[in-house]
Amino acid sequence: MTGSDSVAILRELCASFPHRGMGSDNERKAAVWIADKLRAMGYQTAEEPFQTTIDNLYLMPAQVFGCAAAAATMALFTPLVWLALSVVLFGIAILVAEVSGHPGSLSPLPKFPSQNAVTERSGTVFVTAHYDTQRGSYLFHPRFVDHLQQFFYVCYGGVLLALAGVVLKLSGAQAAVYALWLGLGVCVFAFVAFVLAELTGRYSPGANDNGTGVALALWLASDYAARRSEYPVDCELRFLFTGCEEAGERGMKAFLQAHRGELDPQRTRFVNLDNLGAGELTYLTGEGMLFYRKAGPTLLRIARQMEGTRERKNLLLPTDALPASTLGFEALSFLGMDEKGRLGNYHWHTDTLENVDPEFLRFQQGFFRQYLMRAMAAGGQT
Repeated sequence: MTGSDSVAILRELCASFPHRGMGSDNERKAAVWIADKLRAMGYQTAEEPFQTTIDNLYLMPAQVFGCAAAAATMALFTPLVWLALSVVLFGIAILVAEVSGHPGSLSPLPKFPSQNAVTERSGTVFVTAHYDTQRGSYLFHPRFVDHLQQFFYVCYGGVLLALAGVVLKLSGAQAAVYALWLGLGVCVFAFVAFVLAELTGRYSPGANDNGTGVALALWLASDYAARRSEYPVDCELRFLFTGCEEAGERGMKAFLQAHRGELDPQRTRFVNLDNLGAGELTYLTGEGMLFYRKAGPTLLRIARQMEGTRERKNLLLPTDALPASTLGFEALSFLGMDEKGRLGNYHWHTDTLENVDPEFLRFQQGFFRQYLMRAMAAGGQT
């Protein structure tokens, strides 16, 4: 691959796979494709399997809303109010476990095989990129996606209303019935909305999300293998391509669960590349839906010193940097965003090669080469 640029790599990836849907045969074949590319560069590469639920973007919330709706119904029409409290708390626990960044999951849904591809040489700076693609649905329609955060707030507000109604019912308060009916209505609406999104959605081509991150990471791996002497000598790079990131960072969580004991949290850093095909290069100063985790201070300091970037505090949905940060490692995500903070063709069917800016991708080759050199030179500094 030496001599190929990231645009050529992305073109080959998109031509090889119409999508790389979570847990699908295409995802498995894409992992083999990536691993073969790395081996051709001279890396010892492992394909590490794991089991995971899939489509958590839609089915995990549906579980939460289903539990809340069932709890509200029990509290309204049966004497089983304590059981109702247990059901709604279990639903909330599913949500907390999923979005906290920790590896654990309480979802009762069936699991499917996925895999990571990772270079096995030792290294303290990881370049990470997920290669799977999300199921695009009407929730990510270009006319609605800007309102998605408010939609989430309303839906999860229904869960809190159901919880409040159950607690009020236990205390004998008259207001319980109003909270329960309102919470029930919102949760039933939300449950139907997310199940419908799951049933009608189809996998996006994933050129931007995250073919661009894969292409850049492979180009960096090629450059590192061919020009190793130009990089700092007291630190090494390692390349990690994660599966099922779109299912709640499952690949990164599986990798950390398997290898956490081998990694020094004082020295190991994760530079995550995601959605880098359009807009302006942006780094996140932290992530988390419920628990906010700050980006690694060394990685953040280096990003602020470099030209051609801007920063953003958070995203609605987390990236692979969140599990690493949660477990005490330095991590930082880079994404391409427009002036309104939107990702190009996010989780939509127009996420094709034609909508990726090739010059932006080529600019990032040089940017990340310099960024990684600085991150490697920083060594164990914090």
